[in-house]
Amino acid sequence: MKKSIAILAGVLLVQQVSLAKVINKDVTFTEKTYGVCSTEMTVSVKDGKIVSFSAVKGCPGNLAAIGKLLPGMEVERVIELLDDNYCSGAPLAGYTSCMDNLVEMLKKHVTGEGEGPMAEIRKAQKAGAQKVAFAGHVCTGCGLCQAVLS
Repeated sequence: MKKSIAILAGVLLVQQVSLAKVINKDVTFTEKTYGVCSTEMTVSVKDGKIVSFSAVKGCPGNLAAIGKLLPGMEVERVIELLDDNYCSGAPLAGYTSCMDNLVEMLKKHVTGEGEGPMAEIRKAQKAGAQKVAFAGHVCTGCGLCQAVLS
C-alpha cells in the first residue's frame, strides 16, 4: 500500500513539473529579431496558447502563413516543432531563422527558459553592431535591404 502511494505521488510530481514549464500563460510581447530578414515580431499568448503572431518585413508569404497556422497552438508544441529550424538565406545562415527567433522569444517570455542557445550569438551581434553584406542581392521586400549590401 505504501509503495503504491509513493509511486502515485511520484507520478503526480512528474506531471506537476512538466505542466510547470509554461509560467506566463497570458502575455503579449513585441521584440526585435536578430540575424534574419524580418525585423520585429509581435506575439500574443493566452492560456498557454498562441492567440496571434505577426512579423515586420521578412518573407511576406511565409510569415503571413505562419500567422494563420499558429493561433490556437500550445506554446510548448510550437517550441517543439519550430526549434532549431535554420534558414539558409538568413544573414546568420546556419544559426537562426525567423521561427528560431520566435522559439527563443517564447522561451524567454512564456516558459522562463531564457534566450536559449541564441543568447551568445545575439549578445555578440548587439555588441558588435554587425553589418551583413549580400553579394548580388536583389530586393524582394524581404527586409534584407536594411543590411549593408555589396
